[in-house]
Amino acid sequence: MEDELLNQIKELQCVHDGLILVRKSASETVLSGILNFEASVDGYETISSRFEIDLIVPIDYPETLPCVRETSKKIDSNYDHINSDGTLCLAIPIEERRVFSEQPSLLGFINRLLIPYCYGYCYWKKYQIHPFGEAEHGFKGIVHFYMNSLQLKDEVSVLSVISYLYEHGYRGHHRCPCGSDQIVRKCHGKLLRSLIEQHSTHTLENDFLSILIYCSEKNEREVIKIPERLHRQILRILQTAQKQCR
Repeated sequence: MEDELLNQIKELQCVHDGLILVRKSASETVLSGILNFEASVDGYETISSRFEIDLIVPIDYPETLPCVRETSKKIDSNYDHINSDGTLCLAIPIEERRVFSEQPSLLGFINRLLIPYCYGYCYWKKYQIHPFGEAEHGFKGIVHFYMNSLQLKDEVSVLSVISYLYEHGYRGHHRCPCGSDQIVRKCHGKLLRSLIEQHSTHTLENDFLSILIYCSEKNEREVIKIPERLHRQILRILQTAQKQCR
């Protein structure tokens, strides 16, 4: 992967020459500098701007995608789409992977994910409106992504589906975890297979834990009720994961 990463960095710098390789360690590679862009969206104005960024590429890229920090404090601290660690919330993880898969390179990551984010911020800054709609983010955004993309009825169904995917992957002959009493291939089979293909081990684990935390908090407040069967499955998954870490 070393040579491939270097090739991708060269490809990126041919287009965005303000980004310079500044640090390489055992855990990450960091490119830093100026990102100039000009972008337009159908029905919206063309915007030209520049951002100072750090692009942090993890050692297991592309299993784990890069993250980005804006370094000049151009982005307002009250902007919703910033993660708690200061990195930019470009999209929920599974959506990041879907977009990245269409152009799987650092250049694709910048062009397809970061520049649309920067465009969206500039438009929001000028008009206080998000040109791509106000997508939810964080744990709630992940849960609602599954509800909408799989047409599930509630958060418990989402927890059931992600627990099934995390424990079993795709099994077409199993009962569908949505609760329909049909087998997977005759119910959510095509959608679940597509999700598995888009996920990495890292993003699947991230979604499972994020949805579990979100639903557990609502269960404690008695907003939802996690069934005993699903509760036992989750305990089994967590116990298995704990044993694997020893």
